[in-house]
Amino acid sequence: MSSMSSADRQEQAAPQIIPVRGPSVFHRLYWKVLDAYDDINWLHIAFKACAVSYTAFILWLAFLVLPVAGHWDLPVQSDRVLYVDQNYSSYFESFNGFDECRIQANDLYGKHGQDNHNMFCPSRQDLLKAMSEGGRAGFDAPYTPKDCSYRWYSVEEICFILDRFDGVVFVGDSFMQAIYSGFNVLLRRDLASGAMKTDRDNCHCDLQFANPDCSGELIGSSEDADGYWCRRKPHALLPLHDFPAPPETINQFQKLVPEASRSRYQPIAIIHSVSPSTLSQDMASQSLVEFLGLADQTKRKTPMLWIGPTATGHIDIRGRRGNQETWDFDMNMARVASQNDIDVLRMWNLTVQATSHDGLHFGEKVAITQAMMVINWLSRLPST
Repeated sequence: MSSMSSADRQEQAAPQIIPVRGPSVFHRLYWKVLDAYDDINWLHIAFKACAVSYTAFILWLAFLVLPVAGHWDLPVQSDRVLYVDQNYSSYFESFNGFDECRIQANDLYGKHGQDNHNMFCPSRQDLLKAMSEGGRAGFDAPYTPKDCSYRWYSVEEICFILDRFDGVVFVGDSFMQAIYSGFNVLLRRDLASGAMKTDRDNCHCDLQFANPDCSGELIGSSEDADGYWCRRKPHALLPLHDFPAPPETINQFQKLVPEASRSRYQPIAIIHSVSPSTLSQDMASQSLVEFLGLADQTKRKTPMLWIGPTATGHIDIRGRRGNQETWDFDMNMARVASQNDIDVLRMWNLTVQATSHDGLHFGEKVAITQAMMVINWLSRLPST
């Protein structure tokens, strides 16, 4: 055998180098994450988070108080009664006489805009204007206010509103009696005979308002009947057919609105109304001022509402005031009331397309709607 060269022997004797395989991409990425995690200064991060949160909170508060459009507008709903969406088609189902009288809130109440709290009038004056200047889409259609909506309160909500007052006093003639009767229908949950002192067969539903034989049995105060859902606060109607008011009417008014310190008692609301069929415009103006003076003498808070006359019904009656004369009376009395800082609710638009059974008075549907409008006015009054 031939001998190996020295160079071959050195090559065989040298150690063989085996290539080492490096870590995978996943492992390298994992290690980098661990290194980054170890380098985190958690105390520094917590400090930064607190600083950023505090800065954001201060900026948010500054944004709220800045005079940005919408921040200083009047609240959308100022009646302090939580708005709860309700099914108006079932509103009267719990009322006595629902099947007999066949009245649904959807037949009376037309909402303005979408059914949410943003549709309600932002202020008391906007509310009165909307209710006064609304309209119907047809004869006896639901009455829809103008520009914004009033609320259709549940009886429980009505009781909550009345709790803000020491009492409510209605002063007026037979037209005011209809409104007060609608008020009692709501508070007693009774469509059939809620306006009556006693249940009489010939005085159910619309007959409470249309049958002259029922007028003598209509409720005149919260003491006249039982069945009120809430009777914590008194309310009454003082009949008014002349000026000056007779002594017995004044005495009754002074009992219902006694003298008291403004700071110690809740207000007593006063609603006044007479039609041109009862008093002339001059006498009606003096009557309004007369009761305003009587209220001021008590030295207590007595917010006052003047309710304008209804439109003339679509039945010709000899000797009845015409629409033009009624309209003039309405406009003049609204001006007198405003001059004396008395709120005004007009009923012309509500009744000009409503059915009248005698050309002068209207039925239960109109009376309930009128009463709900009065309750909306009460809801916007300050309670202290």
